[in-house]
Amino acid sequence: MTVMEVAARIGMFEPVAAMLRTLEENGETLPDEGMDAVRGLTEPQRRGESWLALKSVIGEDPDGMRMLYWMLYAAGQYTFREYCRLGISDPVFDATMACFTRFVGEHKASYGTYGFDRDFWTYRQLSTRLFRLGDLEFELAYEYVPACLGSSRVVSMHIPSDARLDPDHCDLSIAKSRAFFARFFPEWAQLPYACESWLLSPALNELLPSSSHILAFQHRFDILETNPDAQDWREWVFRRSPLPVEALPEDTSLQRNMKRFLLDGGKVGTGTGQLR
Repeated sequence: MTVMEVAARIGMFEPVAAMLRTLEENGETLPDEGMDAVRGLTEPQRRGESWLALKSVIGEDPDGMRMLYWMLYAAGQYTFREYCRLGISDPVFDATMACFTRFVGEHKASYGTYGFDRDFWTYRQLSTRLFRLGDLEFELAYEYVPACLGSSRVVSMHIPSDARLDPDHCDLSIAKSRAFFARFFPEWAQLPYACESWLLSPALNELLPSSSHILAFQHRFDILETNPDAQDWREWVFRRSPLPVEALPEDTSLQRNMKRFLLDGGKVGTGTGQLR
């Protein structure tokens, strides 16, 4: 598939699609080492080094559109072929690659303009090691696995910003993942499921009602480790606002409760847990 075909499949915002189209019409190209790095993004054993190499070759890219172009190229030329080889369905490919659309949308929500700044993350999807299955994402994780989990490999769970966290949708997503890995990656099927997220912060028990879907999700895990100083809450609750705590917005009940908690000296941070 071409870049524009992938963009259409994942519902890329038209202003971003137009920027990608302009790059293509202007003859967007890379030297041989850049093209090798693009392919390397899709290979689990060299995806990280290939990402760094590609960033170096691309150079100045203030809105991230060139990086987005070549990552979508990798998705269409190499990742899709691997899905076909494995027999993974097109809907899983489309749902997984829709992370690119979600990320440029989150950039606009945070900064007011479309941009792509998650290239440090998306080689996981391109290397056929992270999949969206229902509302949640599941990663075959073998790099930077927290020591508290007691395993060098885990199935790492991620929560997209548009995920529905009610128990029924979470149950369905987890069940889909277990069937998926048993079929396509059986050597991973019996490994622990884990999650590291601000959603697993124990502080949320003080900030949310007992009926909260976030707390219901959190209570699926045995929390093994916390990092109270992590600032992930800024991105996910306050849209990456750099403002001092006293100036943070109070548009939602969670924002109001968290802001008050922080002003009183509390810390939110993150938690790392293993699925029960």
